[in-house]
Amino acid sequence: MGAMPFCAAFGCASVHKKGCGVSFFSFPKDSARRKRWTIFCRRDKFVPENHSRLCSKHFSTDQLERDPNVLERLGYVNARIKLKGDAIPDVPLRVQAAPLVLPPKTRGAFAKRNKPYLLHEALQEVELRNGNDATPVTIHHDGEAPPNSEPKTAVEVPEPEDPPVSSSQTCTTLTKKCQASITVPQRTRRIQVSMTDKNCITVSKGVQCSSLFDGVSLREAAGLVPLAEPKQEANQFILDEDTQSDVEEDEDQADSDYDPFEEEDEESDEEDQVYENGIPLRTAVHPEEERQFLVAESCLAKLLEKCGICGSPCMSSLNFTRGTMVGTRSQCTCGHVCEWESQQCLNGMPWSNIFVAGAIVFSGSNAAKCLRLFQHLKLQMMSTSTFSRIQSAYVIPSCIFTWDYHLETLLQEYQGQRLTLGGDARCDSPGYSAKYGSYTLMDLETGKILDFQLVQSNEVKSSVHMQLEGLKRGIQQLVDAGLQIDNIITDRHGMVRKFMRTEHPDKHHYFDVWHVAKGISKKLEAASKKRDCADIRPWIKSSVNHCYWVAASCGEDGYLKEQKWSSLTEHVTNKHEHCEHGVLEEDRLWIKEGSRAHKLFRDVVDSNYLMRDIPKLSPLHQTYGLEVYHSVVNSFAPKNTHFFYPAMMARLCVAALHFNENGSHHTAMTRAGAAKWQICYPKDKRGDHPVAKPIKTPITYEYIDILRINLVERRRQFPSYQTAGQDADRLLGYQPPSLTSKWEPYNKDQLVATRRSRFARQ
Repeated sequence: MGAMPFCAAFGCASVHKKGCGVSFFSFPKDSARRKRWTIFCRRDKFVPENHSRLCSKHFSTDQLERDPNVLERLGYVNARIKLKGDAIPDVPLRVQAAPLVLPPKTRGAFAKRNKPYLLHEALQEVELRNGNDATPVTIHHDGEAPPNSEPKTAVEVPEPEDPPVSSSQTCTTLTKKCQASITVPQRTRRIQVSMTDKNCITVSKGVQCSSLFDGVSLREAAGLVPLAEPKQEANQFILDEDTQSDVEEDEDQADSDYDPFEEEDEESDEEDQVYENGIPLRTAVHPEEERQFLVAESCLAKLLEKCGICGSPCMSSLNFTRGTMVGTRSQCTCGHVCEWESQQCLNGMPWSNIFVAGAIVFSGSNAAKCLRLFQHLKLQMMSTSTFSRIQSAYVIPSCIFTWDYHLETLLQEYQGQRLTLGGDARCDSPGYSAKYGSYTLMDLETGKILDFQLVQSNEVKSSVHMQLEGLKRGIQQLVDAGLQIDNIITDRHGMVRKFMRTEHPDKHHYFDVWHVAKGISKKLEAASKKRDCADIRPWIKSSVNHCYWVAASCGEDGYLKEQKWSSLTEHVTNKHEHCEHGVLEEDRLWIKEGSRAHKLFRDVVDSNYLMRDIPKLSPLHQTYGLEVYHSVVNSFAPKNTHFFYPAMMARLCVAALHFNENGSHHTAMTRAGAAKWQICYPKDKRGDHPVAKPIKTPITYEYIDILRINLVERRRQFPSYQTAGQDADRLLGYQPPSLTSKWEPYNKDQLVATRRSRFARQ
């Protein structure tokens, strides 16, 4: 745990340490890329582990997403380097590879359990060297001496020249009452030897072995080595701590399924992290890289109980608090006074105040709940008003600045390309009473968010007009950036349809199949609930599948889409003149032609409104990626929490940064190179139709490092709330007025005086 990462490439001496200027990257999960990285290391029989790394010296700037030279010109010295999703090391090594022999890894619990078996093998090996004949060893346990032997002697040991004891004849017992075998000690409670001879040592319960008689070791008593001279005092064999822990471990694992040769999992349930060499505490460190710890009051008092000058006892007291910061004052009996502060400040503001406010926004958390959590922990924390000031002056501008820089870099990559975009809107509340509406445009080829627009309801006529306004702003933003939009896929919004037909006739406008199929499914479900129309229900899923097949099989031919879709009304009545399939052998619940159910089914399928949209079904690209993005937005800006316009804009920026970094992460792979899958049970299927879904690689948060850097730089650039607030207004640009700005103000005292309750008691 404490070892510093080093580069796995042969001949590279790069080691991760502060100020080295080199970044280290983990081996990719993708089996193909992982194999190419492994070959590049040029090590014989090298298998990369979870801790294996390659340094940035082996990657050219073509393999990096962010050019470090560009970041350095922008003022971000030693910024973290990020590889592209398909990066391959392309800077060749200058030395020849040689085989590297690594020491075997020690297995803790398995090595302890395997110790008796290793000892047994060693004893057998010695026996084979000395011969197969053996002189038996006799042990007496009932207090009587065997014939022709001296009294009070419990063990007969062979002479040094005699051959050792054979593994099959290790002990000869004289009584049926107690029998023991001098073999490898098996440490279980069931093996307990009672030795009543006064010269023998009584062994307590547990898995313990004595020396069999005074001063004789186990190997000497077994006849494997010559008998040494007995010592004057008896030495009892006492279990060490590791042996005692093994006893308890074996007792706990005494079940039928336990296999002593099975290795345990390397991972431990313990949360403690023990560093062998220790990690030194740093005094000169950048604020964004500094670690934070929780320290209890009693431990802090114990730390300050001695004077740092003379070592005398001190009386320490809490001097002041400033948000997350505390200051103490200690005075010893000799008169020395020492003042201590828990963290660094910049112009009087503790750095942790800024980082806590930033972490709340960056993680999509609720500020009120987080501050209440700290209050329940009795953790020194800033107030709600302080959080609001820091959020407005520093956190929100940092989020917007980071997104703008990311978007500018992203749009430069799309110059000269013809794009296929997907557009969809998200409102902060259902129905027609939403305050905010955000419209997002995504490149459906790469799954990257290219633009989003936040619209407030008082900027347009009503909430239903926010989607059209967001689309107008988004398209104009991308056109001004020099991008060429070829196709755009949206839902069936009427205003959007007209806008694309009249304002952008040069662009191909398609409808997302999922939105069309969802509308068909809802209408057929409503029709099936009417009287004598239950026969429609079995055909709902088939109608949805038919809609997807029509879109995928017809390409750009709108007339063919209409013909294939309209054939569904005859297919459900068992008429297949216009169907492409062959003879159907299955017996299905057909809808009777001319019945009420068939009439309602035909009204839904052949409606003029639907037949007008069928030719515009998207044949290839769909907007399901935008639905995934909207679920990400819900985690950063939940609909049950109100945010003011700047805070809402900042959280949308963070959500877009998060999605662009993790939206296209690969499927996780096993060590054998197979994809990982999981079984999911859709709620509406009630366990009847499970679905296999791929397990993705873990989510990364590298964008958080950039946000923290921008947060620190902004604080240094604007050290006061006033200057930071003025620059924040400039960076945010236009802000719509509040919803209550045009309403007539009322006198609160008058409203309180005239307030009446229906349940008020006289």
